[in-house]
Amino acid sequence: MSVSFRDWPVNKQFMRRLVKPDTWYLQGVTMDNAQSQPHVVVGDEYALIIDTTDLDLDLRAYVEENFPGKKLAVACTHSHGDHTENNYQFADCPIYMTQIAWEEVQASKKNPRPNGQWSHPLNYEPVIIGDGDIIDLGGRQIECLKFAGCHSASSIVYLDLKYGCLFTGDEFEGGQVLIMGARGNNCIELYRDNCVALKEKIAGRATCVCPPHNGSPIDIQILDNMIENCEQIMAGREGMEDIRSFTFGLNPHGYAIGGFVNDDVRRSEWKGTSIVYNKKRIFYKDCEA
Repeated sequence: MSVSFRDWPVNKQFMRRLVKPDTWYLQGVTMDNAQSQPHVVVGDEYALIIDTTDLDLDLRAYVEENFPGKKLAVACTHSHGDHTENNYQFADCPIYMTQIAWEEVQASKKNPRPNGQWSHPLNYEPVIIGDGDIIDLGGRQIECLKFAGCHSASSIVYLDLKYGCLFTGDEFEGGQVLIMGARGNNCIELYRDNCVALKEKIAGRATCVCPPHNGSPIDIQILDNMIENCEQIMAGREGMEDIRSFTFGLNPHGYAIGGFVNDDVRRSEWKGTSIVYNKKRIFYKDCEA
């Protein structure tokens, strides 16, 4: 008879790693590094959970047990269910997300997956945020920064103004960035321009990138390497047809991205970064319809 990890003692459902003072990366006992993992950022008043994930674990109980005496809040980097599904555990807490993220979360509940995944109730009303907004945790402020989503149109990134941690969702990570947003000009040129604009905004303020997949933190140098990767693609260096990775699956073609057939999907690796993209969506002009 199998035992659910959720039946384990709460304090054994996650491991936590200190990223910066009062900044924790939680790894669920499911032991699948490809799954989204939450961060907890602690201020004088609030413990902020960044991306509640879809891990079938009692995240709230773990946070309450390990960060006692703190009010709880949630910040979502984007709408995808593997980052927002456990929001239901925090329905009585402030839950921050963009307007597009809220629209997409609601749409996902109207069209649930056939296997029942991401089926928890939509039992909360979020606090809508945008570029330049500040989330005050008490003695520690988190700035919301626009990132014109290429992985997801609903994306926003969060900069911890005290310790310089940049929480990016899936727009940056160590395994691969999937350029798959369904809205707007989700092309390599836009992603490059996003990275350049973000680099200017965080200059002298950010010290590390904290993504939810494939390990955290990552040195801030990844931003420059991502920009170079994009420029390599834009200069005509086509990525590999085989897009498999440790966390993207064994199928060499993975799945279609943004509605395009697998034959158009490529993986470009450069200085430790990896971008999975559609070769027909490189420049803005490729997205004009």
